[in-house]
Amino acid sequence: MKGYAGGMRRFLLTCALVLTGMGHATRAAQPAGEEQPIPKQVLDAMDRKELGNLYTPAVAGKLYDAHVLMEKYFTAQQAKDRKAIAAQIKATGIDANILGRLVRIRLYWSELEAGVYYVNERIGPHDVIYFFGVPKGYDRTKAWPMVIKLPGTHAFEVKPPPTAQQVQEWYTGWIQDEMRAHPDAVVMMPLLNISEIWGPSYKGVNSVIQPMLHIGGRANIDPARVYLMGQAMSAHATWNLALHFPTYFAAINPMAGGASLPLQRLRMIGLGNIRAVVWHDAEDQNVKVESSRELVALLKQLKYDVDYEETKGVGHAPDDGLAARLYGKMRAKTRELYPKQVGLASNRPDTLLNRNDWVQVYQMMAPGKEKKARIVYGTGTIVLQENSYSIIATMTGPNKIEFTCKNMESLRFYVNDQMVDFSRPVTVTMYGRPKFSGMVQPSVEEMLADQLFLGRGWRYYTGVIDIDFGTAQPETRPTTRPTTRKGTIEYTPPN
Repeated sequence: MKGYAGGMRRFLLTCALVLTGMGHATRAAQPAGEEQPIPKQVLDAMDRKELGNLYTPAVAGKLYDAHVLMEKYFTAQQAKDRKAIAAQIKATGIDANILGRLVRIRLYWSELEAGVYYVNERIGPHDVIYFFGVPKGYDRTKAWPMVIKLPGTHAFEVKPPPTAQQVQEWYTGWIQDEMRAHPDAVVMMPLLNISEIWGPSYKGVNSVIQPMLHIGGRANIDPARVYLMGQAMSAHATWNLALHFPTYFAAINPMAGGASLPLQRLRMIGLGNIRAVVWHDAEDQNVKVESSRELVALLKQLKYDVDYEETKGVGHAPDDGLAARLYGKMRAKTRELYPKQVGLASNRPDTLLNRNDWVQVYQMMAPGKEKKARIVYGTGTIVLQENSYSIIATMTGPNKIEFTCKNMESLRFYVNDQMVDFSRPVTVTMYGRPKFSGMVQPSVEEMLADQLFLGRGWRYYTGVIDIDFGTAQPETRPTTRPTTRKGTIEYTPPN
């Protein structure tokens, strides 16, 4: 495996050169900014659709300039340049909440033809390499659902390693199959790095998350209809990605996979707004059915949206009919972008992994000692804290947030005009005790900064409420693994 991994690394290093010579079946997507801008008349119609009754003649004349400035903001490389551009955007006088609704619209979305495309770019520290399929009738003025399918490893486990031309042919065929079966969605498949799989290493996870964030600059993706699916090793990754990045997915479809690590089980309360469509065969000899049964039991205990189908005699992979049925159940879910309740629990210090929708945790009161966990699949280590935190926050009424938590020192709540009335005070209580009461001011700068953190266009938040517990005494306990006894799972939510 070591020699094979080395060959795959060499393949990935030369991929950029070879992919440019691919056949006509797969086309290179133009880098952002090299396309022609959307005509003003078309852009105005898109703004009208996005804003609804917030669109007024008074604001219409300023919107195009705002779009131009927002493109400059997101392409600026220096913080000082972004700060200056944010000041210019604010100077347009357009309300932050209107800008927040429009920020996902890209001025340079192309009129993509139906077919398979590839992207191979260096974005910051990441190599962002993926293939995507555009359905027939694609219209850039309409938001489209997106299915992220994680290819399995079996095709790549050959010697010598596959050539770039072979990989191109595989991916093109896989995406075309998906588009024939499900012709109403954009299909995205990240390029597999066999050394990292799809995580849990940082490189492996980012090989999925970075393309997911990036594709919004190529196609008009509906953030309320993004789906993630995988089978076997890719099902393990599907669980792991949803647990660590719960903001982004409407539903997941893990087939014959699991999530057995304590750091994963701890995060189960974060899946409250994701539908889990799970399948496993009782006689699967590759991955034991208990892997799925236990996770389904946890989700049912939490009263979350889970659909479990267990077969007998099908084997390790679903047949076409079963796969289509599971796919339909997954696609039936549309996510509420600003849900009433959000849960989060973690023992990882990474800031990005401590965000779920409108809740961001910054600091534990008593994190304990720092530990490093060795990764079985992939390179590097994962940093963990000895203790964990948990929080459940709920919008219980107009301008009212209530939350319960454990081992928390500082956190932030994000809000927008679809969640609160900015003309009235907002009240935040913990276990019934007031933690904040006052006016929250919408901010263009805060909205744009959060877009950089969370990903442009996935959500917008224009107001923030910071909570700091100071020297309050925390309740702590070390992170523990849920245990299985006599085929049943015993699980205590961390809150």
